[in-house]
Amino acid sequence: MPLALGTAIVMVALVWALSLAYTDSTTINARTASLAIMVAVVAVGTTLNGADDALEHTTAINWPVRRAGHLLLAAVVIIALLSLSTLTDARYEPLALVLRNTAGLLGLTALGTALFGAALSWIAPLTWTLVAVLPFLGPSTDVRVQVASWLVQPVHTPAATTCAIVLAATGLLTYALRGGPRRPATETTSDR
Repeated sequence: MPLALGTAIVMVALVWALSLAYTDSTTINARTASLAIMVAVVAVGTTLNGADDALEHTTAINWPVRRAGHLLLAAVVIIALLSLSTLTDARYEPLALVLRNTAGLLGLTALGTALFGAALSWIAPLTWTLVAVLPFLGPSTDVRVQVASWLVQPVHTPAATTCAIVLAATGLLTYALRGGPRRPATETTSDR
């Protein structure tokens, strides 16, 4: 967890510093903010699987609550990191965009973890973010474009917000209830 948190802090700070150095705008644009959020979420996504599958699937611990708490804490940490920029000249704004994109990307990462494991959970958020930030995708009245590029749509775009909420809720529920996939015992035993 410390390495993931350190990576998230460094990447959010690096994007903020580059925006401060190379633009005159006081608001970091949606494309740049989405990239910073994606990197922070992917870093945290590596912490969503434990080392012992047998332990993570026992009933001795209330794993769904623990997993949901882990995701919610990750969301709070990422949003807090991005919100620190409001104390400076370059800001990740508006807050609603930061909240929407963090929730959606974290849900997508959690869904990837539940389906493929933490080691591959980064693929979906990276792919969707890279597609969404393409120059030809932007604010649109076409619902398909709004869903495909929900990360860069204006805050009050219903399709983009709905897409983020569906991703967040589906990822949270799937990961909390299922956890990561079980790996073969040879992958989870320690070397002695």
